[in-house]
Amino acid sequence: MREENHPQDPTDFGRQFSIFAFLMACGILFHQSFLSDWNPLSHHILPSLAAIIVLSRPRSLVAFPVMTAAHLASVFVDLPYVVNHWIFVGVIDVAILLTALALWGRHRFARLTGGELLQVLAPVIRWSVLMMYTFAALAKLNSDFFKPELSAAVSLYGGLSEKLGGILPQETWAFHLVIWGTATLECSLPFLLSIRKTRWLGIALAFSFHFAMGVSGFIPFSGFAVAFLFLFLPEDVPARFSEFRTKMPWLDKSCTAIVRVFGSPVTPITLCLAWFLIACTRTYAWLPPDQVRMAVIRVGQLLFALYYGGVAFFVWKMYGRTLLDPSDQPRPASLKLASIGLAIVPLVVILNALCPYIGLKTESSFTMYSNLQTEGNQWNHLLMPKAMKVFHWQDDLVSIIDSTYPPFEHAAKEGIRLTWFEFHRQTSEADSIAVTYRRGDEIYQVADSKSDPVLSSPPEVYWGKWMWFREVPLPEKNTIRH
Repeated sequence: MREENHPQDPTDFGRQFSIFAFLMACGILFHQSFLSDWNPLSHHILPSLAAIIVLSRPRSLVAFPVMTAAHLASVFVDLPYVVNHWIFVGVIDVAILLTALALWGRHRFARLTGGELLQVLAPVIRWSVLMMYTFAALAKLNSDFFKPELSAAVSLYGGLSEKLGGILPQETWAFHLVIWGTATLECSLPFLLSIRKTRWLGIALAFSFHFAMGVSGFIPFSGFAVAFLFLFLPEDVPARFSEFRTKMPWLDKSCTAIVRVFGSPVTPITLCLAWFLIACTRTYAWLPPDQVRMAVIRVGQLLFALYYGGVAFFVWKMYGRTLLDPSDQPRPASLKLASIGLAIVPLVVILNALCPYIGLKTESSFTMYSNLQTEGNQWNHLLMPKAMKVFHWQDDLVSIIDSTYPPFEHAAKEGIRLTWFEFHRQTSEADSIAVTYRRGDEIYQVADSKSDPVLSSPPEVYWGKWMWFREVPLPEKNTIRH
């Protein structure tokens, strides 16, 4: 099977769009089911319901933008408390909507196809993914990540070992292997994915890495990873899948039956009602909440395993021989942007990732599970110089001495410090509390935060919407942090 047997045609781009839309919808559902964004009367339910519609209508250029807009709206409402992958998808949402509007305007609002949209959008997302992987890897190049007693990699490895019944070795050599293996893998991914000759290896390693993370319990981001990695596959996926279906009668019959079921208007309505019912069951405790939660998690884990297993099976069946036969190499996905203006999207990703190093927010900046510390005098990165810090939000730290507020009590007990910005926000949002704290060289004792003119007023609205800071543990306790 040579490349010329799979010419690219406009219908292939349309089918690519359908697959991408379907995978993005799966990512939203995996995220929301595992992170409990299930209140039936909140904004969180809207992306889920829209995603279910997209699952049954993946070709629709109405359903997909509606799902994208619903997700973006939920991200904006939740700011600044948005986790790393959710905010990354939010940036992609902006790219999708702006690109769709630009193309509709170019066509003077004539019919726009999903294939046209994806052709313009795919390179933007690829570059954004590469930037996200680059900075996630860069964050791990700090001194604490390479210390077995502190490393987040070792903590995650221990959690995986427990789930596997303690069969993984717990010796020091194993910890060093996990640390250096993780750092090497993550640092190599952006290079492997960006170079055409190594892209298949990059896809395989990234897929395996996200599967392992999902098995370890971190399913939400791994659910989205399939959609993003799909865009790095060659552009002849639809043609190869169609050829694969013709050779496998059982697969063709199964696909036809699935399309028929999901094409019925009854199916999405039924699934939406079921999703809403589960949300009500969890929110209003119609059944024991812990049992419901565990049932959802167990079903989600099973679906996640089937999801990744199915994707791996089909990709291998369609492209397995190309890895062994140089004469059958398909055309790799392009990284060329349709216009220089689209570079603003990966640049926004880069700016978000630079925030910890320049002194801005430390949460949702792709530093997850990295042991990175840039606050105060605890800078631990091995490559990025402390001179990069041009803002000083992270240097204004508060030590809690005593408090009636449980989170502050915990911080006082563990020696955890907070940035003044985060401390100020929490005191303004909490009910009346008593707190004694140290800021700089001064100690302050407040009997009632609501009557204190400083602590009762919230931080600036603009900065409060975008800034979110981690707690700052002592250097010897700088273990796993999100």
